[in-house]
Amino acid sequence: MTTTMYNPPAEASPSAAVYAPRPKKVKQDDVIFITTQLAVMIDTGVPLTEALDSIADQTDHTGVKAMISDISNQVKAGVEFSAALEAYPKAFGKLFVALMKASEASGTMGEMLIRGSDYMQQERETRKRVLGAMIYPVCMLSFCMLVVVALLIFVLPRFEKIYAGKDAILPAPTRFLLGLSNSLVTYWPLILGVLAVVIGGGVYYFRTSGGRLIADKLRLTLPLFGGMYRKASLARSLRTMATMVSTGVSMLDGLLITAQSSGNLLYEKLWLDLCDSVKEGSSLSDELAKCDLVPRTITQMISAGERTGRLGDVMVRIAVFCEDDLKVAVKTITTMIEPVMIIVMGLLVGGIAMALLLPVFSVSKIMAK
Repeated sequence: MTTTMYNPPAEASPSAAVYAPRPKKVKQDDVIFITTQLAVMIDTGVPLTEALDSIADQTDHTGVKAMISDISNQVKAGVEFSAALEAYPKAFGKLFVALMKASEASGTMGEMLIRGSDYMQQERETRKRVLGAMIYPVCMLSFCMLVVVALLIFVLPRFEKIYAGKDAILPAPTRFLLGLSNSLVTYWPLILGVLAVVIGGGVYYFRTSGGRLIADKLRLTLPLFGGMYRKASLARSLRTMATMVSTGVSMLDGLLITAQSSGNLLYEKLWLDLCDSVKEGSSLSDELAKCDLVPRTITQMISAGERTGRLGDVMVRIAVFCEDDLKVAVKTITTMIEPVMIIVMGLLVGGIAMALLLPVFSVSKIMAK
């Protein structure tokens, strides 16, 4: 297997001329479509520049057309295809660029394009699974909060008039809800302002390195969802590593790219530390065995791949295993979350209803007043 060293791009060189304005954003679906089409054309013998020009002519997306035309013009000017792709890091990640570098060295561009397309499709599916598992509980929780706020603002004030002057005999839950309702109605501008400041501050903080680290730690330790996030990060990392190793990219470069695409700072640190250890001569499996973020079974499989000299094939199988495990985790969560959310909503709404009806049970005392 030919090993190709991947050198991260430094500053843009003069040779990588810019012939068209950079598109602000290119969707991953567009990149997958471009890559798949390009792979088919290259495999059927169409020259690279002709294939790029053909794809540019077919697309209706102005930004994508400009990007593909620019890449084609750079290749025609003598720039390597991988170097031209580096000018669009948001569309073509480091892994894809590394695959193209490997293909230029080995003459297997069609195969590498297919691998890159497959990788991006797997990444997209992983994100969709995790997002799909989160959408339902978030929507249900949001709806539940809206119902509670509506009850506190519009329904409870009417009960407050009924119970006016009866504070002394009202149960504590009823008094608490009436007080909360009165506070919301009276101080809602202040409450909205405080919420806006808290949310804005939280968003800003969690975009900092320290905030991101805390958020990533929380994701991995969340009840019910922590295991899913852990499996998603592991599946993404191992899929990246498998793609790198199986295509001949060096281990060190594969570890660096895996760290950058892991999607979690804890896993990013893990792969960067592994890169340093491997650089010093340590075994990948030996170092993984010291980490709690990777299951022991996976470490043992990687160790077997190292011993047999089939690490690339083993990594691909491990990646498939992790993705299947993630599917099971997502399915389990979506199955469990529905009854949990129904119970939560029932407790909240039912609790409010009970607090409002408790005084009715002591109506004789109220009438006596």
